Amino acid sequence: MKTIIKNTLLSVISIFLSLSTLLAQNNGMVSGTVRSEKTGEILFGANVYLKGTHIGSSTDENGIYSITKIPAGKWTIVCSVLSYLKSEKEITVEAGQSIKVDFSLREDALNFSEVVVTATRTEELATTIPVATEVLDTKDIHSSNAKDVGEALRSVGASLIKSYGTVGSLESVSLRGSTDSQVLILVDGQKLNNAQQGSVDLSSIPLDAVERVEVVKGGNSAMYGSDAVGGVINIITKAPARKSSIDYSLKGLFGTYGTKVYNASLGQGINGFDYFLSYNRTQSTGNYDYTDLTGKSVEMKNADTKSDNIFFKSGYLFDDHSRFSAFYKYRKSDNGSPGSIDYPNFSARTKTENNHVSLSYDGLCFGPFAFNFNTYFMRQDYRYINPEAWGGKEESIYKTTGTGLIMQGFIDLTNLGLISYGYEFREDKLESDNLKSGLSQPFIGNHTRNVNSIYLQDDWKYDIDPSWKISVVPALRLDKYPEESIGSQVSPKVGVSFSHNDLWIGSLRGNYGKVFRAPTYNDLYWPEDSWTKGNPDLKPEKGTTYDAGFIIQFPALESSWSLEATYFGSNLDDLILWASDGGKWLPKNIAKASVNGIETKLAWKGIDNILGLQTSYTYMEAKDKGDNPLTKDKFLIYRPKDKFDLILNLNYSFASFNFYYNYVGKRFHDESNKVEMDDYSLLSANVGVSPKLFGVVCDLKLEMNNITDKEIQATKGSPLPGREIRFSIGLNGSVPVIK
Repeated sequence: MKTIIKNTLLSVISIFLSLSTLLAQNNGMVSGTVRSEKTGEILFGANVYLKGTHIGSSTDENGIYSITKIPAGKWTIVCSVLSYLKSEKEITVEAGQSIKVDFSLREDALNFSEVVVTATRTEELATTIPVATEVLDTKDIHSSNAKDVGEALRSVGASLIKSYGTVGSLESVSLRGSTDSQVLILVDGQKLNNAQQGSVDLSSIPLDAVERVEVVKGGNSAMYGSDAVGGVINIITKAPARKSSIDYSLKGLFGTYGTKVYNASLGQGINGFDYFLSYNRTQSTGNYDYTDLTGKSVEMKNADTKSDNIFFKSGYLFDDHSRFSAFYKYRKSDNGSPGSIDYPNFSARTKTENNHVSLSYDGLCFGPFAFNFNTYFMRQDYRYINPEAWGGKEESIYKTTGTGLIMQGFIDLTNLGLISYGYEFREDKLESDNLKSGLSQPFIGNHTRNVNSIYLQDDWKYDIDPSWKISVVPALRLDKYPEESIGSQVSPKVGVSFSHNDLWIGSLRGNYGKVFRAPTYNDLYWPEDSWTKGNPDLKPEKGTTYDAGFIIQFPALESSWSLEATYFGSNLDDLILWASDGGKWLPKNIAKASVNGIETKLAWKGIDNILGLQTSYTYMEAKDKGDNPLTKDKFLIYRPKDKFDLILNLNYSFASFNFYYNYVGKRFHDESNKVEMDDYSLLSANVGVSPKLFGVVCDLKLEMNNITDKEIQATKGSPLPGREIRFSIGLNGSVPVIK
């Protein structure tokens, strides 16, 4: 594997050096000041860059930016900053010329405009891209009661979180009727889904180091390959501070069921260097009451959790505005594994230790070409220890590693569109063992999967007039797998949007594409015993996904409105289902599914943004279309017809109140639809104050989850905790550094 990466890097460097020689020319420079159009004040941290490239800069504390080494020619220069409307200007740069371009930005009266990167791998407004995308930013995360990514996603439209207990318990996500292994989970664009089991436990990702979460709905194998059937969730980590002061935060939370959460972080910018460091400790006894099968109220046992999380991120900004960055993420956890109420386990444990290292270099430019590079390494050691297993103590051991290389290129061909292209390499390794009373038993074994991928996308835009624009985004990806049964997978997709940007902004949009999911090691190589065995001849799950809808945002009556609706569907074949061959159970490509639905979202902000309201509703029919007469046209398990979410935010001065209502409709636990799960509602709220005393923000917050104290089972046999009360106190400040 090391030889492959080395040879690939040498080839790429050779190509870039050749391009550099061919494109060598005299350069120019652009500089200027960025101010608010309304107040005239300077804007610190505004991003100014050449459209279609990563050539750019940020404004300093005086609102001044400077971009050097600009190739001669005609360019579009873009200026953007949070809470202001993005501005673009056409410029012509001549060799050796230095020109001045100032910006006066208008405030964003709609307060809904969101810049996203996951959908097209480039910065775009969510209202102009063809793909339906939701963003949870820092403010959304802070306003909620969420303590991990799974909890934060609970109110996202067309999503369903399957939770198995209190804080720290397993959480998985479904998007638009997908399985949890058909949702691709990324951290800063790096794939977390591993080849061993496919799905990701979202409770293992705390929020203290998360800047925002982007949820791209619908199939996206054309850009990201396997697993992106229902959508893509990109968890974007916090950026280090780029100012000379030292920013710090301390927070402690204490709640019922012995819940304690401690967070601490530190960040600073030192000339071109910056860093961010955070630590999180989460623990809970998990000793809540529930009703057992006999109708008695008993205490949940062996549901405790304890985890330590460390995150470090740093970077250096070079004079040519390219940037080198790195991060290290570490997690160690020790959780009880109580089983279900049908088969409780009072002593089983799960222990994990995760390491994640990433190195990136962004903004390397050769003339009009821009390139980004990223390499990463992930390792997870997972142990399940069950002293109560039949036949004696059992210990299952999984050691998985993921090594990746991502190279992306961009070039703006003006009338032909913004071209994005790239190469990705991913190696997944599994080492496994199963110990029975200390003796090793046959198990999944040791396996390695090397996947090579290339992709190409064109983001073509045509301005009909100053307000109306049409965008067409075709994309194509090729993934090459080592297993003959999987082979090469080609994933095409096309998206179209017809957008407007004036007094109101929005678009009509639609997508159609092919998707796939490669079988996991568990499916392929599960050891043969008296009852089960894997199937190394499994083919990938395949299908098509499509959607069409609109989004519109407009001001009215001194308030801002946002309305969107999307009809979505998918037809999936060769789904992997474990079934009996007359003797043993083994996975086969025999299942088919059809999913159709509509998702809607309405958001409103008014009274000078003091009050905010957001509602989302999803109606969905997800049905089995296989040939089995017992399950044909039955609803797929854990796909509710209805899901409704409501969020109410009230912010005045340094005080806030936030209310959350989540409704999940009835769903089925079995393929034949004989076991129906009741619908349920979750009500949560919090009230907080954040006064500033002596330059330090004191953050006090009182939270309540499951206000009505209902006994709820999101998944059969795993009751959720009753009413939870939590109190937190935090300090946030900044210490100036004398230069």
